[in-house]
Amino acid sequence: MANKRKRPAAMREEERQAQRAAARAERRTRRAAEQAAQNVPQKTEAPKAPQKAGVPHKKKKINKFRVAVVCTAAVLVALVALGVASAAGVRTPISSIAADGEPEFFSTVKPQASAAPAENTASAAPTPSSAFDGALFIGDSMTTCLKNYVTDGAGSTTALSDAEFMTRSDYSWGEAQDELNGGEGGLRLDDDTALTVTEAIDRFSATKLYIQLGKEDLTYNDVSDVTSTAQAVISALQTKYPNLEITVQAVTPMLEWIDYQGLSSGTIAQYNEAMQTYCTGKKNLKFLNIAAFCTEGYLPAEYCADPEGLCIHLNDEGCAIWADYLLGNKTPEPSSTPTPTPDPNGDSTDNTDTTDIAGDTYTDDSGDYTDNTGDYTDDTGDYTDDTGDYTEE
Repeated sequence: MANKRKRPAAMREEERQAQRAAARAERRTRRAAEQAAQNVPQKTEAPKAPQKAGVPHKKKKINKFRVAVVCTAAVLVALVALGVASAAGVRTPISSIAADGEPEFFSTVKPQASAAPAENTASAAPTPSSAFDGALFIGDSMTTCLKNYVTDGAGSTTALSDAEFMTRSDYSWGEAQDELNGGEGGLRLDDDTALTVTEAIDRFSATKLYIQLGKEDLTYNDVSDVTSTAQAVISALQTKYPNLEITVQAVTPMLEWIDYQGLSSGTIAQYNEAMQTYCTGKKNLKFLNIAAFCTEGYLPAEYCADPEGLCIHLNDEGCAIWADYLLGNKTPEPSSTPTPTPDPNGDSTDNTDTTDIAGDTYTDDSGDYTDNTGDYTDDTGDYTDDTGDYTEE
């Protein structure tokens, strides 16, 4: 039997590779047909490089753990990017809006409509501060009445309770002027610490000053001298504190016919008129005529706290009117200048029946008269002079 001719080994290997390639092609064709029948998108495989001859083909295994890690990382990166875009106020681009007008989301579940945004309290306008934040009241015993009304009375429920008060019963324009010239402080805190008027302004960081003085100055002093001192103090304060808003408050009058050592409703009216004229038209300077409710030029008895005393201080009813002027609930009208009215005896302006005739002072409390020459006379016709001699009609 004749021997078969053997094919070369290289040719046999090429045939095996060709057969394997044909088998792969057949399998791909079969899978494509099956997927088409099931409406599954066909996955196109990239052609594989032919393996080297003699090297067996190994099928790679899928590392499920690695796939899970990669997928999880991709989702986290997408969520972080979405959060950053939301925080930065990035709008959804028009290209990402679906045909039905709804934005596309990672989830296939349509999100619920969000609730109305909560009110942004941080950007809301701040509540206006009280008109008396930073306000300082300085005065004598008359302002002390207002202080007590604001501290312990009905005024404690008003904006006036935001103000600070520094008072002393006998404080005056003259003393404030002495302080500005280097004198010691005459105002005192509750712990008895003495302060000057400027130290009080600095201590309370006052932006508004309400000052009422003059009662003490008008006793024994002419109106012109008192107003000159008051204006000098105000001018010095304006120079030192150019942004300080100063309100000079009027002095309220006294009960009718009262005259105490030159302090009377008449002299008070003259002082108030002079101070109002001085304050008018000046920057950061106002005059508040709290005496306007005394329409007859005298303090009505129902508003007087000390009818048996100086007859000038206001009770709570009077302080309530004062507070209304400060709070803007009342607008002051010009008050009347009082006309002197005789006392009940009908012969003088006070209860000692003292009058001045031709420069001599006479006292009429028992029918006897005394003049400033030292000579005496009475209504019995008996006379005596400063030599000790007596003469009788």
